[in-house]
Amino acid sequence: MTTKIPPKKKVKKAGKANLEALGVKGMSDILPKDGELWKLIMETGRHLSELYDFHFIETPTLESPEIFLAGLGEKAEEAAKKMYSFKTPEGEDVALRQDLSAPVLRSYIEHHLGYFASPLKVYHTGSVFRFGKLDNGNNREIRQWGFDIIGDNDAVYDMQVILASLEFLKQLKFPNLRLKINTMGCRVCRNNYHEKLKAYFRKQKVCGTCKVNVEERPLRLFKCVEAECIEVRKEAPIILDHLCQACNNHFKAVLELVEDNGVLYEPDPYFVREKEYYSRTVFEIYSGDYEHSLAGGGRYDYLSEMLFKKIIPGVGSALSLDRILEQVKLRNTMPRARNNNRVFFIAVGEQAKKMSVRFMNTLRMNNIAVVEALGKKTLTAQMKFGERVRAPLALIFGQKEAFENSVIVRDTKSGAQETVILEKLVEEVKKRLR
Repeated sequence: MTTKIPPKKKVKKAGKANLEALGVKGMSDILPKDGELWKLIMETGRHLSELYDFHFIETPTLESPEIFLAGLGEKAEEAAKKMYSFKTPEGEDVALRQDLSAPVLRSYIEHHLGYFASPLKVYHTGSVFRFGKLDNGNNREIRQWGFDIIGDNDAVYDMQVILASLEFLKQLKFPNLRLKINTMGCRVCRNNYHEKLKAYFRKQKVCGTCKVNVEERPLRLFKCVEAECIEVRKEAPIILDHLCQACNNHFKAVLELVEDNGVLYEPDPYFVREKEYYSRTVFEIYSGDYEHSLAGGGRYDYLSEMLFKKIIPGVGSALSLDRILEQVKLRNTMPRARNNNRVFFIAVGEQAKKMSVRFMNTLRMNNIAVVEALGKKTLTAQMKFGERVRAPLALIFGQKEAFENSVIVRDTKSGAQETVILEKLVEEVKKRLR
């Protein structure tokens, strides 16, 4: 697919510099007075990513515009207007990246990263650029920290991305964190849902913009801030009533994991993401009475198919580092101490896998890094993966251990192992890692 990019206006030759306004509109500096706080935030992210077994990846600031426009159909022209794009002296079309996940997926396919790890768990940081109105403190350069897990559609990975994002903010002492969550369904159930929305909104009195969007972009009506539209959508159909069995089971599994891990959440049936490559889980994270979300993401199982004609599931989140820095400055918070302790966690059986997410998170919150391969179903497959990790301890959790509230702690060097009750797991692991 080739998407036409609107031609750029000719730029006048620069005269004398205006020394009072050299900065580009919508771009901001991180000043030396904020340097220490910025370093603390970055160190927190790197340490946390290691605890959650995410590998570092960095993609270029410049990408092909097609990475961000392909698959958008009629929306591509509108998206192109918000893109910083130009031709190189060699005539190549390039653009400043608009998000972090699409370039990561491009790198995953280009460099065959599925052979490096399956699923691939990566973290990355950098700026994204979107041309838009400069109101409510918004910038056109947005610094982000991202977590992505590519290659597996299990609900356990949706939860790991959510937990990593929450813990990032917890370590910076953000108070009263809450999760807003919904599901987008899949193409089948979402298309049926869209027809229900159209039928409903056609009969309602909505603003002029929403009248235009009803037929082609019904989800946009959930973003409208006009009073009449806000009131009308309170009675609109919700996707939860139209999910197929597979999507219903997936969302149920995610919510069970959310509850098992004690996460405060707000189910919002009208929370959506407009891009068509999103499927199933979508979420945002808020803190206290701060009105802006600090993190957000979701499952993008259709993105690879739209861009590269390959079906590769993925889920990710992006944290707004500019907003985080702003709030850390106001709160004057500090992250806690770090260390490099690491264990390999093995879970066998669906019940054990489900329960293990909570126990792994408890270990991580006690500064013990946990590596896992929960997407691999058998003990043998997980043990084989664990051999490459070379963690000093392996924790084995099966159906028997789930019933007995215990876990097998195995010394990977000597092979010696013993059963430990879960209540004493953190204490026992810390003692053995000294």
